[in-house]
Amino acid sequence: MRNSLYFKLARSNLKKNRQIYFPYTLANILIVSMYYILKSIRSMMLKYETTQGSNSDMILNFCTIVAVIMACIILFYVNSFVIRQRKKEIGLYCVLGMEKRHLSTMMFWEVLITALRGLVGGMIAGALLSQFVFLIFLSMLRIPSDLRFEIPLDAVGNTCLTFGILYLIVLIYNILAVVRTNPIEFLQGAKEGEKEPKVRKLPAILGVVLLAAGYTFAIRAQGVYETLKIFLPAVVLVIAATYLLFLAGSIAFLKWMKKREKIYYRPRNFITISGMIYRMKQNAAGLATICILSTAVIVSISTSFSLYLGEEDILEKRFPRDYMSSCILDGQESNGTVLQEAVQKHADRTGVKVTEGFGYKQLWMAGFQEVNGTFTLSDGEQADASKLYVFAFLTQDDYSKNTGEKLDLAKGEAAVYEKNKNQVSETLTLDQLSWNVRTTVDDPGIWNEALYLSDANFMAVILPDLKSMETVLNAYNERYADTRAGSREITYEYYYNIEGTDAEKDTFFKTLRENLVEDVERLMTVDNIDQARAHYYEQYGTFLFIGIFLSILFLIAASLIIYYKQITEGFDDRERYQIMKKVGMTNDEIRSTIRRQILQVFFLPLLMAAMHTAAAFPALVDIMRALNLINQAIFAQCTIAVTLTFAAVYFIIYTITSRTYYRIVQ
Repeated sequence: MRNSLYFKLARSNLKKNRQIYFPYTLANILIVSMYYILKSIRSMMLKYETTQGSNSDMILNFCTIVAVIMACIILFYVNSFVIRQRKKEIGLYCVLGMEKRHLSTMMFWEVLITALRGLVGGMIAGALLSQFVFLIFLSMLRIPSDLRFEIPLDAVGNTCLTFGILYLIVLIYNILAVVRTNPIEFLQGAKEGEKEPKVRKLPAILGVVLLAAGYTFAIRAQGVYETLKIFLPAVVLVIAATYLLFLAGSIAFLKWMKKREKIYYRPRNFITISGMIYRMKQNAAGLATICILSTAVIVSISTSFSLYLGEEDILEKRFPRDYMSSCILDGQESNGTVLQEAVQKHADRTGVKVTEGFGYKQLWMAGFQEVNGTFTLSDGEQADASKLYVFAFLTQDDYSKNTGEKLDLAKGEAAVYEKNKNQVSETLTLDQLSWNVRTTVDDPGIWNEALYLSDANFMAVILPDLKSMETVLNAYNERYADTRAGSREITYEYYYNIEGTDAEKDTFFKTLRENLVEDVERLMTVDNIDQARAHYYEQYGTFLFIGIFLSILFLIAASLIIYYKQITEGFDDRERYQIMKKVGMTNDEIRSTIRRQILQVFFLPLLMAAMHTAAAFPALVDIMRALNLINQAIFAQCTIAVTLTFAAVYFIIYTITSRTYYRIVQ
């Protein structure tokens, strides 16, 4: 009987506070459905062996962890807001005679009702949408699939278990909040935080310093290696700076404006600045969180879209021909000829024709440029990426075959191609090795990732013969024999196209490796552009899907924070609205003043998110280059388009949620 009474009371409380609980329940449904969709996609991928490898499954598994963390943050943020808003109500229950165990029972039913609504609604929505989202995911990966409506039971069980645990933790938190707080504190909860905030100079200054340091690291990082090392520390610094600037810096700036008579003692500024001081005290942490989430949305969507749209550019640069095979020479120069003959033999067997083939012997390694212009062998771990060079050594015989130009290099001579810079003098010195530079060339006649897929310092050194290359190889391997750098090998790279029907080409490539192994010792790479395309679309299509998925989660979190901030602002401004009317301000003046304050408060995070994105852009360009995206124009266009689109979505969210604010105030 008592349980029935508490159940009715809990249901009545949820209905009475529907302005608070409705968006909370809606957010629960969205989060549960998204988590279920993610788990069901993983389940169906594993069941039907949809993808080519395990990368997509690993990325999706990581995304589920992020989804749980975001769900936990959203649930606890909204729940803590609800408890704060209901402090006075709970205090009144205590005054009217309800004991803490009665309140705990009532809260149990409230959490249970909310949890059931979220789980049932989320599972229904997830079941209806999961197959459609799965087809979208497969289309991003360029994998054909037919429509199969199914509800993976493992996904259902995992979703119920995960969110059951989260709701249980929320219930325990609420009960502890009731048990540990006395009724007087609950009754006074609504009046907390009315004192004018004090200026905290040290945190404000520290915020400026950390922001400047984070921006400096991101902007001044040179090269991919250095960027990858400093990017995460820079992100941590910027996040810490964001919270410090919103919590302390904004108050310090507003207090500084308050002391300037020419600024402060004007009708509009007087009210706006005074109101903003209280608003920033109450909303600083939430606004900083909105700023971080907004930045995360912009960065995740722009990077994933850029990678997805730039895939064909990457493939075009990576494959000068559609097919590629390579082997280690191992002191046998004839191995290169053997590789070509084995490819031709397999082509004759499968009925295709090899065309436009070219190959060369290659030895690559890293070198570090000294102050005097000479070079030292390097394992690639140098801190200053601007001085780090990638060297590719080849023979003049291969150069002549691929370019049609003759060099006639003598022993101790070299021809040099250098990308971007002109640092080579008449003599090229690398450690104890030295060559007279007979000439420079405009085209090295080879393909190399450092040459075509990055802006790294690159130098192709053309030597008289294979023996000269082996001298360089021995020098490197002797220097790094006892280190983690590993040994180098001289390889033979062979690129070619084939002509034939699609079925013949498919048969040729599927059986290529097993046939080449029979004839070619130390075979290394067997690759083609179609296989790489499938791998890229799987990897970058998954990145795009995850980027969109996480962005939706971030948007849900940001929307809830904005919505509940609007409610807080509405209840706070209701009394201020009446006071302003009593001192003689018209309704239009009051609305104008409040609207200006609200706009400044809620659009400040968006402005700062745009600043964070702009500061991070040079570092993000290097990170995109590490992922083989060399088309900076695509990345810049995507970043601008995503930023503007997000600003529009943010404005729509603000406009919708602001209606609740004006209803409360008026």
